[in-house]
Amino acid sequence: MRCVAVSHDNAKLIFSRVTVLILFCISISSFISNKVIAKTPQEKIGVIVLHPKLGMPALVESWFKKIGKEKIFKKKYQRKCGKGKWICSTDKTIISHKNNKVGLLAIDLYEDGFLIESPHCAWSKRKKYSDPVDIALSKCVSPRINILKNRGAEKIVVLGNSLGANAAIRAGVFIDGIDAIVAMAPGHTPEGERIRDRLDADIRDAKEKINSGNGKKKIEFEDFNQGQKKLLEVSAENFLSWFDPEGKAVMGLNAPKIKAGTAFLWIAGEDDIISDGTGKSIYDSAPPNPKSKFIHVEGGHRDVRKFGKEIIINWLNTF
Repeated sequence: MRCVAVSHDNAKLIFSRVTVLILFCISISSFISNKVIAKTPQEKIGVIVLHPKLGMPALVESWFKKIGKEKIFKKKYQRKCGKGKWICSTDKTIISHKNNKVGLLAIDLYEDGFLIESPHCAWSKRKKYSDPVDIALSKCVSPRINILKNRGAEKIVVLGNSLGANAAIRAGVFIDGIDAIVAMAPGHTPEGERIRDRLDADIRDAKEKINSGNGKKKIEFEDFNQGQKKLLEVSAENFLSWFDPEGKAVMGLNAPKIKAGTAFLWIAGEDDIISDGTGKSIYDSAPPNPKSKFIHVEGGHRDVRKFGKEIIINWLNTF
């Protein structure tokens, strides 16, 4: 009887130790899962960074080399590194204006090891809606996917800021080869009542021109961005493509159509106007993905890089 009792006690002791070990392993596993373990090395993740409305891209030396203007990059930009308004990567290969939040994020990502492309798109300060939405993205995003893959990228992320985030969502609808979208402080809501009402006459004018075969004719309208107004002249068809309240630049219409399998990070300031519930509604309409996340950080529209940079980098490292 004594032998049996001792054996039973030993069994209880072993069971107790195994239970503790299992709980410890679960705890460690949970802890590790909250940390970031990169499945794909950063140097194999290509990020296409899309600038905001009437903004400008970061300046990337590899692109200047590709178009045969490396000397201009060195002479005009590299020599300015560390002076005045210019911020540069450590090796001076990526340069951004100090007020260009997404340009600075491009430098952050590059310094962390990611492959970066920073295209100059149709909604920039210089181009002023020079192409309709889908043509703009075909020119702006599609070639950069091929460039990044030729540079060794195994995963492709399109990261956009403000209107660039809107464009990134649209790119996820019809451009192949995108593994993830980062919508950083998403903006541009032509379906919104305030914008729709302000541009109603211009929208009707643009539709009339297009219906009468004069879509190339320009219309003058007042664009507005973060409290600033700017009078622009844009062809009727280009204007309508970007500002039609039922058109291709409406995030709420595009999010449900994002290609299946595309991970989606929505990150906005809690004080941003789109964080009134509109953003969550748009995010929730996208196809589900286990990696997708909806995150609010401190601040407003211009503060996401400041408060969300590490969150974005850590999320990218999960691929």
